[in-house]
Amino acid sequence: MSGPNRRHALGAVAGLAGLAASSRTQAQAQTKGRNKTESLSGCAVNLDTWFKQVPFEQRFALAKQHGFQFIEYWTVDRNNGGGKASAWRKLADDNGLTVTQFAPAWPNFADPAKLSELVKTTETAIADARTLGCTQFTVTGHSLIDGMSREAQLAGYLAGLMRIAPMLEAAGMTALVEPFNRVNHLNHLLNGSQPGLPMVRAVNSPKVKLLWDFYHMQLEDGDLIEKFNAGADQVAHVQIGDVPGRHQPGTGEVNHANLLRAVRAAGYRGKIGLEFMPLDQNDAKAVDDMLALGVG
Repeated sequence: MSGPNRRHALGAVAGLAGLAASSRTQAQAQTKGRNKTESLSGCAVNLDTWFKQVPFEQRFALAKQHGFQFIEYWTVDRNNGGGKASAWRKLADDNGLTVTQFAPAWPNFADPAKLSELVKTTETAIADARTLGCTQFTVTGHSLIDGMSREAQLAGYLAGLMRIAPMLEAAGMTALVEPFNRVNHLNHLLNGSQPGLPMVRAVNSPKVKLLWDFYHMQLEDGDLIEKFNAGADQVAHVQIGDVPGRHQPGTGEVNHANLLRAVRAAGYRGKIGLEFMPLDQNDAKAVDDMLALGVG
């Protein structure tokens, strides 16, 4: 490479480094003057992917110690001698935490034979949500069914959502339909933004919306900002996790600072669910990384 060209290239690299440093400085300036709890107030930490070095019931206190006010997790029923919604609500209250959403265990309700089980699960989820003090829960139940065509499964899943929509509306609860990805969540009907987005639009209920997990969306779709903008009107909850590895922002390829600015600019005002595994199970470092990035 000739001298002038080499100097030009080095100058461009330096300029990019300067831009990155400027972005970090701006993010840090936004959190300056706020304590950690205030800075994390836009997030909900997932207790099933964080603090895994201790039993589940001890993770509530750790969430509080790390500055979180809002939590989410998976199932209410756990094999630890407790596991009822009332027990988890008490732990949340004792630690000054608010539950934003949880993930019940769903039948594969694309199968019409599972309709009665779907209704029962929805009734239980609504009751648990009331106990927990939240108004949202994740809906999956879309594992592929052997011997059933994809078209029939899509029709059955849509019919199931339409069946529970009036129940949700009457209860004031929102079902968060979560698509996965075909890279490491194999054999599922819903992956990425399609066909989940048009399906939820077809249900046409204010209480049946999407859980937009950017980890799954990056692996399945890419084009994160444009895809989100196209579906933002149907999104009721957002989760993040960097790719590869599903660790905290800054450990992979996704520019979360730009991404989350776009999410807020698109009108999303809910919490950002932190459903990722802190790198090396270092929870404190994951919090610091997010604060430095301005994610909270």
